[in-house]
Amino acid sequence: MKFILASLSIQVLLCFEFSTLGAAPNFWDEIPLSPSTTMPGQIQDDYWNGEFQRVNREVLQAKETKLFFLGDSITWNWSLGDKLGHDIWRENYAQYQPVNMGNSGDITPVMLYRVTHGNLNFTAGRQPKVAVLLCGINNLGVTQSDGGKEKWDLGAKCPPADIAHGKRAIAQVIRRRLPETRVIMLAILPVADKVKWAKCQQANASNAADACNPNEVAYVDLQEKFLLPDGSINKRLYTDGTHLSTEGYRVWAQGIEPIVKKFMDAPPLDPVKIMLIGDSITEGLDSSSSYRRYLDGMLRISGHQIDLIGSRQKHHDDKTDPDSYQYDVDHEGHWGKDSAWMAENLPRRLTGNMPDVAVIQLGSEDVVSSKAAAEPLTDGIVKNINQVIELLRSKNENIKIVLSKVIPSKEREEVINLLNAKISQYVQAHSTPRQRVVLADPNAGFDVSQDLADDGMLPNPSGARKIAEAFAIAINRLIDDATRH
Repeated sequence: MKFILASLSIQVLLCFEFSTLGAAPNFWDEIPLSPSTTMPGQIQDDYWNGEFQRVNREVLQAKETKLFFLGDSITWNWSLGDKLGHDIWRENYAQYQPVNMGNSGDITPVMLYRVTHGNLNFTAGRQPKVAVLLCGINNLGVTQSDGGKEKWDLGAKCPPADIAHGKRAIAQVIRRRLPETRVIMLAILPVADKVKWAKCQQANASNAADACNPNEVAYVDLQEKFLLPDGSINKRLYTDGTHLSTEGYRVWAQGIEPIVKKFMDAPPLDPVKIMLIGDSITEGLDSSSSYRRYLDGMLRISGHQIDLIGSRQKHHDDKTDPDSYQYDVDHEGHWGKDSAWMAENLPRRLTGNMPDVAVIQLGSEDVVSSKAAAEPLTDGIVKNINQVIELLRSKNENIKIVLSKVIPSKEREEVINLLNAKISQYVQAHSTPRQRVVLADPNAGFDVSQDLADDGMLPNPSGARKIAEAFAIAINRLIDDATRH
């Protein structure tokens, strides 16, 4: 694994490099909740559900797909629907065996549902190289599904900033779920309706201002290619002022061709594979109380390309699905399991999931469930932690380790303090320049009266954020700042 985030010099990108903007908005900033960013519980409409299932089938059958387009009817009509762009689609993209994920009338909340419920489930090892995303215009007009079974608080009054957040949310999900796929995020294309177009321009400006790594996400604005000198749309490129003509699709293809080629020719993305290993604290009761929810964004905002890996994805003893799309859900946290269980069972969990960085937080379950004396109990925990680390090193001699102290508890503080002292000693004795172990200390600033849930062991959202901050600091120490973009 090379801890390097390379940069592509692409002239048409309108996103700014995060390393030069300081406090500028970041592509990976948390997504504000709004009707444009809140996905439905399910898709009941016959047409939309049919297209959703159609894409799922195509994705499961895809073998050599290197490109997919995600969007609404403008995307749909490339090769489906009216097929006005079919010949151009075939000429430009047939070599990439593309998947058309367009869906007529689609809006950002439904698209969020689609990308989190199967539309991105490409077979392992077969992630496309490039995704093209165009959406947002329908948020200004569509307030219910085609069959009327679903309704949304969207329409003419939908704030442009919300549309921009919805588009960015979808792009984030693509990058998280397909860590080897680069994203071309297109600005909303001009439309004849001047009121709508003014709002689209505001949404476009919001997306363009977000700092991003141009090796991951290319923000491309093609509006000038679709406008006449007086600022009106070029009617030759449209069928009705919104949807494109055959010539419009040709202009679209020509506009993104340089980026598609650069991304197709670029070396594969090489994200840092991070495994979060632990007990109930790592698994979490739900997304908001799991530090995983916050660590993901902190690392990405720092500029890291990452891929959280593991054999599990849920919460609360593997019973509760994640209730947020804003983080990579893979992990190796096991509800109610102590350090001895982890030392014994981790080997089979590593099949197909070998990390570059392992974050280990073990001992809380032992301390809470065992009545053994402090010295033998803590010695046993450290022995089990060492077994876990030695196993990881036997599989990857270059693995980097973050070893965490145990967070405070409302009971057995003396045992926890003793354990944390021994964990600190272990790090000092077992970290070498070649096989590094970095200590994470989530106890700093942790308040048992404010940061723990009612059970006295698990963190609440406030505590989860503090754990994530400690882990982000430790992981950043392991990834050489000099090689970060």
